Amino acid sequence: MEARRALRARWRRLRRETRDLAVVLLAYLVTTALCLRLDAFEALVAFVAAHEAWEIDEWLTALLVLPFACTAYALRRLQDARREAARRRRAEALSRHLAVVDPLTGLPNRRRLMEALALRLESHGAAEAVAVLLIDLDRFKPVNDLHGHATGDRLLQAAAGRLAALARPEDMVARLGGDEFVILATLEAGGPDAAGAADTAARLARRVATALEQPFVLEEQGGGEADRQVQVGASLGIAILHGGPCPPEEALRRADLAMYRAKAEGRGGIRIFEAEMDQRMRARLALEAELRRAIAAEVLVPHFQPLVALGAAPGGSGRLIGFEMLARWPHPVHGLVPPDRFIPLAEETGLIGPLTRQLLRRACRAAAAWPAPLVLAVNVSPLQLRDRTLPAMVAEALAESGLPPARLEIELTESALVENFDLARELLGALKALGIKLSLDDFGTGYSSLRHLRALPFDKIKVDRDFIRDMTQSSESSKIVAAVIGLSHSLGLPAVAEGIEDAGTATRLAEMGCDIGQGWLFGRPVAEAEAARLAAIGPLPEGPARLAG
Repeated sequence: MEARRALRARWRRLRRETRDLAVVLLAYLVTTALCLRLDAFEALVAFVAAHEAWEIDEWLTALLVLPFACTAYALRRLQDARREAARRRRAEALSRHLAVVDPLTGLPNRRRLMEALALRLESHGAAEAVAVLLIDLDRFKPVNDLHGHATGDRLLQAAAGRLAALARPEDMVARLGGDEFVILATLEAGGPDAAGAADTAARLARRVATALEQPFVLEEQGGGEADRQVQVGASLGIAILHGGPCPPEEALRRADLAMYRAKAEGRGGIRIFEAEMDQRMRARLALEAELRRAIAAEVLVPHFQPLVALGAAPGGSGRLIGFEMLARWPHPVHGLVPPDRFIPLAEETGLIGPLTRQLLRRACRAAAAWPAPLVLAVNVSPLQLRDRTLPAMVAEALAESGLPPARLEIELTESALVENFDLARELLGALKALGIKLSLDDFGTGYSSLRHLRALPFDKIKVDRDFIRDMTQSSESSKIVAAVIGLSHSLGLPAVAEGIEDAGTATRLAEMGCDIGQGWLFGRPVAEAEAARLAAIGPLPEGPARLAG
């Protein structure tokens, strides 16, 4: 019984074609043995001779040729089957290759990276550390926008080549997607806290940053144009894994957090992951979720800071001429959250559009109830000068509130005009066509380009608060303020000074000919009801002290 089981098992272990051949041979041997036993050939000859009229011998001759024809046919089909199997194997190999390799750069892709990272995290020794360097190209999007995606693809290929040349043979260079790359390295720890690995990884990161800062000369395809030279750079985040279990996704997340911190601190930066980054990111995500809920529930409110005529303005000093709207977030735990905490977050998360629309509508409704000709000034995020729906949003707020367009001023910073000047000019022209006024904010801190003043339809120039704050202690700041005021008047535009905190600064600005002042001297930002009360006061003959009180 055991022998039969063993024989059956050995038979099953044979390849299928081997079993088929054995069956055919066995059938042939059995048939031959029967023919010999029964004298089949002599019987067949006798039968043919007895039935000569049937021409059985011709039929038998044809039957003898048929096996050869069938064999030839089978061999041809066998060749076809082998070629098809080879094509299938090549297709499967290509599919496996494409599953783990980025087709543009030829580097391992995210899937292959995660597999390799999991293996290294499981197998690295006690004296080793795994370093994950996440590399994000700076200024890649402008290259794509300006030169096209084909040039962007060649830039990615060239960057991949430089990274591969920098890495050691045992390191892995992978492309995550977009303009993000990863270098995966196993390093000597140099101590229980992986300090040696951190130093080594930081040196590698500096070499990477230096290499990617060098200009890229990209060959143009087709020979129709000269080669392009572009310059980008990179921000890098590093995660060092040394001891203890860590999932690959967590390792990559840490490197990602460090990279975003490096970007936030200035392009071309390098940061190593620290635990506080994780805490800060979790707090940021929580704040983002709360901000989304606050916008959906229309919790955010506009506050209003007075704009006051200084000595150079018509009507004398101290006259209230309007308010600037400033966003405030009444938070149930943190109190009144200032805009510098949530406006950057709204810009990063794409919430700035609905936030601005909501606050602009509320501010316009409030301003419509103020006595004419008090104006409402609203600062617009630089990101919104990329949004072609901005003029329609402003027109909708004006129509809904009934506020005359001439009493609305939109303030924009110089930095908002630089990225896409033609689009900015188009949007500002559409805003101006509504009848509103435009103010150039923070003049002197950005590009301070006379091109902007000449080519764009601004109605006011606003001097940055940093110059105003320092002008009493710094003669240079005082000269800059005087120069900006003089430039504004030479163009026939009123000048506005923000950040005025004391009477001496207000007096000095009035002597320089500044037209409008804003700052804590004249009043802090106040809620809608208090702004309505101040608007109803009317002229202030005793000067700024009336509002300050």
